[in-house]
Amino acid sequence: MSSDEVDLGSLFKIIGKGIQNFFKAIGNFFGALYHYLILFLLFLRNNAIKLSIAAFVGAGVGLYLDITEPAVYSSKMTVEPNFKSTQQLYNNIAFYHELVKQKDTTLLAQSLNISKEEASKLKGFYIQPIKNENEKYEAFNKFAQELDTSFAKNIDIKDFKKGFSDLDFKYHRIKVKSTNSLIFRKLGDPIISSLENNTYYKNLKKINDENFLQNQRVLEKSLAEIDTLRMIYNEVLITEAKKMESGTSITLAQGVKKTEEVELFNESLKLNEELIDNNKEKAEAAEILNVVSTFGNIGLKERTILSKYTFIIGVGAALLVLLFMMLLQLNSYLLNYKK
Repeated sequence: MSSDEVDLGSLFKIIGKGIQNFFKAIGNFFGALYHYLILFLLFLRNNAIKLSIAAFVGAGVGLYLDITEPAVYSSKMTVEPNFKSTQQLYNNIAFYHELVKQKDTTLLAQSLNISKEEASKLKGFYIQPIKNENEKYEAFNKFAQELDTSFAKNIDIKDFKKGFSDLDFKYHRIKVKSTNSLIFRKLGDPIISSLENNTYYKNLKKINDENFLQNQRVLEKSLAEIDTLRMIYNEVLITEAKKMESGTSITLAQGVKKTEEVELFNESLKLNEELIDNNKEKAEAAEILNVVSTFGNIGLKERTILSKYTFIIGVGAALLVLLFMMLLQLNSYLLNYKK
């Protein structure tokens, strides 16, 4: 037997032993995991009564707080910010929420044009985007079209999507919580006005409106001129058709005129589409903050079990007792280990 065959056989033995040890280590890991899981379950069973008493007492305290505390209501408003005002909207909502946390009812009442008593009933302001993955692809296509073709090929859509933040989504939902179920209708206009009264966004909107109007005038004028040319071509064709000796013969000049008339017709359709798009974009940007759906007349009661004190304090008390008993068990183990 050659030395090469001996070396090769030893190599296979080493590889086989390594694979065997690897799977053995995995088996030992899951065996140990199962062992400690059983120990933990036994620990819970042995202390089930203590944990149940803690959870029951905590739930009782939470139930008392849920009964004595006034009910909390909420309402939502869906908006579409324009002129890149999303960041400012988020800042405004965060500002209102901070005033609620600091219980600054005076400034909160002034900011929202409500009474101090109504402001004291507010419990929080929240905002989050309505996420739609299709918006990322639409934004990428629009971004790629605006770039040079050679440069656009080097852009990866995955990298683009990573840079797409919550502020880049089109629609956003504002949520307000209050112990007054009738306050929400009064909050919509102040939130909207906080953006519409901003001088920067007002100037952007003014310039944008002027641009839309100018573009509309140019498109309408071009469309009128094309329609006039089409009428002239049609009149010329009709006049020449009457002079033809045979209804089936077509002159070269008539063919050229007919081709030009078709091109004018296509150009007319194109301008009509641009005019429609211009009017659509103008309508979408008519306001600094478009309101898709406003706050309801009456707020909805917050009913989620996870937000109730009965659940929070009950589970919290059980976890605290569990942690305390585990620390006692650990202390006992350390003392025995030392001995």
